[in-house]
Amino acid sequence: MRRTKEESELTRTAILDAAERIFCEQGYAVATIDGVSRAAGVTRGAFYWHFKDKADLLGALYARSLLPQEQILTTAAEMCSDPLRSLLDAGVASLREFEVDEGKQRMFRIMSDLTIGCEGRANLARIDAELDALILRVMTRAEDEGMLHDDFSAADAAVFVSVTIGGLLHQWLRSGKTFPLAARGETLLRRHVAMLRGTDRDPPRAGPATEPA
Repeated sequence: MRRTKEESELTRTAILDAAERIFCEQGYAVATIDGVSRAAGVTRGAFYWHFKDKADLLGALYARSLLPQEQILTTAAEMCSDPLRSLLDAGVASLREFEVDEGKQRMFRIMSDLTIGCEGRANLARIDAELDALILRVMTRAEDEGMLHDDFSAADAAVFVSVTIGGLLHQWLRSGKTFPLAARGETLLRRHVAMLRGTDRDPPRAGPATEPA
């Protein structure tokens, strides 16, 4: 039973890896389930065991790319003594990972593909909404703890951070990776978090910020 479960997970991963490459290279609209299955070395039956259709596959790809950030943000929203610093560290870690992870870069390009259709966009919108809600929870906790400057509501602060990170990723790829993403991004995020606090600078990091208080 254990081996069967492990093999099933390997098959699912192979399908996701193949879809990531094909969706990025061919475009979502052109890519087919048959093509993804062949590239993954599995049958159509195996594909449909794991995913109901191409849109479901796209949603699973997107969810996979966000999981580490979700875990960090959940901790920041619920347990950390300084949710803004945890959010900063989560953002910096994401930029560092994105800069060296071609899979995440491909996923970002796929998400920007206007051919993914209404159902595909609906799946992405659902996952986006879950992530946005998580960031809002972090900001709401910061606001409740008196860490957020009075000029910002929790909702405004959440949008501010999301737009900053998304804009950095888009501009870095669009420019042909002509600037150091993680280094420049960390500088900007630190300044933005300091602005949200209403201080001159973000406090220095004192160990892992995602540990429970």
